[in-house]
Amino acid sequence: MPRKRQGRWLGMQERRGIVIEDSSQHGLMTILAADTSTSINSVAVCRGGQLVAEVVVESRRLHSERLIGVVDWLLAEAGLSLDQIEVLAVSHGPGSFTGLRIGVATWKGLAFGLKRPLVGVPTLDALSRAGVFENAVVCAVLDARMHEVFAAAYLFEQGRRTKIVPDAVCPIEVFLGQPQLQGRPLVFLGDGARNYEDRIRARCPQAVFAASHCAVPRAAAVAAEALDLLEQGGPSEAALVSPIYLRQSQAEQDRERALAGASPL
Repeated sequence: MPRKRQGRWLGMQERRGIVIEDSSQHGLMTILAADTSTSINSVAVCRGGQLVAEVVVESRRLHSERLIGVVDWLLAEAGLSLDQIEVLAVSHGPGSFTGLRIGVATWKGLAFGLKRPLVGVPTLDALSRAGVFENAVVCAVLDARMHEVFAAAYLFEQGRRTKIVPDAVCPIEVFLGQPQLQGRPLVFLGDGARNYEDRIRARCPQAVFAASHCAVPRAAAVAAEALDLLEQGGPSEAALVSPIYLRQSQAEQDRERALAGASPL
């Protein structure tokens, strides 16, 4: 049985499609969050359970060239300085190898330099917050390339979210074959759902696809997930945050195949 992870979904406020929990202990913190797990570059500032400012832009995976510039612009627009940031949060995977490395490394550098806590947030958990769902099974699906997806599934029921299928990288048909998904109405979101819509509908004719604004990771959702993790007593040490890839890079796979095919000396 997969390990279930629960997150509170009550007492929250919705703004621009992102749900952010308002907490007496952590909700008043000013948090700077980022998601670079895909080609989308997203940075957000949230404070007091409210979205202050957010950038969501297609960067064509040029995160190394744009991320710090986006941070500087966003803070200036919000009338804030880095010294006023109290918590940092970053999506740490699964997702693009290069994007995750850049995002995590940049945010760890900020955390160490500012001496601030850093919360690593699972990409698919944050993506599941991109809409307001009730009595539904939500499948967060990102395109992993090579005919595979990064995917996980969540049950939203009675104001709570429970992870019923853990993060996986596999063909979409393998994910859809999970027993936890059988006989349930399913809601799909993420670029993997959009890119593989025909294959999903072939297996799940009754599938519902979330609105287009739910198709991309959002830094505001990363901030919301980070606040929830802090409320649950999750870790916030920068040294503990590292990318979660779920599989080897193409170069690593090619190298292993080459070594396996090499003749013994």
